[in-house]
Amino acid sequence: MKKLLTTTSLFMGLAICGLAQSRSDSSGSGKPLIDEKTKREVRQKAEQASEKMDEEIDKSISYQQANQLSWFEPNNLFLGGGLGMGASSGQVYLAFNSRIGYFFQPGFAAGLRYDADRLVGNKYHSRQVGAFARYYPFRTRISSFVGASLNSGREFSENVPADAKYKYTSVGLEIGVMAWILHRLGAEVSYESSFYNKIDPTVSRGKGGRLKFGVNYYFGRVAGRGVKLAK
Repeated sequence: MKKLLTTTSLFMGLAICGLAQSRSDSSGSGKPLIDEKTKREVRQKAEQASEKMDEEIDKSISYQQANQLSWFEPNNLFLGGGLGMGASSGQVYLAFNSRIGYFFQPGFAAGLRYDADRLVGNKYHSRQVGAFARYYPFRTRISSFVGASLNSGREFSENVPADAKYKYTSVGLEIGVMAWILHRLGAEVSYESSFYNKIDPTVSRGKGGRLKFGVNYYFGRVAGRGVKLAK
């Protein structure tokens, strides 16, 4: 990425110089608008800016490496839960979600989840179970993440007979931020957009995105028969 930015900056600077070089002044003498000295100064400034950018990127990488939490290392186990809310077609619903995950690679976790939600002022509710995966590209005390899930659920409504089963499958895409608040405890906020193969037409409900707030407890690294607590 930094090579691309450096190359782009130098290319733009040289292109401007070349364009100016090809133009004549108002006297029609053909004298360059930018002389060699000015072009050298432009190149020097571009090189200095590139070096400064490289320096800042290196500082950022060093900071992330120095402050990276051991929570996100392979073999770490975590348990999380929280509340969510969303609105669709003028209807508001509240949700409860829980999850248990395991880190297979640095920053990459997968696990199982359980969700339940209910429409406000309506007897409609649903519950679902599924599998999820998350990746944390930045793993300091303030960490970002992206995730995806595949779920199977069931809907319940006063308009649905007791012996009927309204089942559905959903795919969820999630993005969020988590902050370290206590030893082995993090708080997170995320937005998840869900896509369903079925909706319940009896309540005119099209499930959509939801804003979620939750916490995660990191048990530590599982190694052999013991458990090494995360720092």
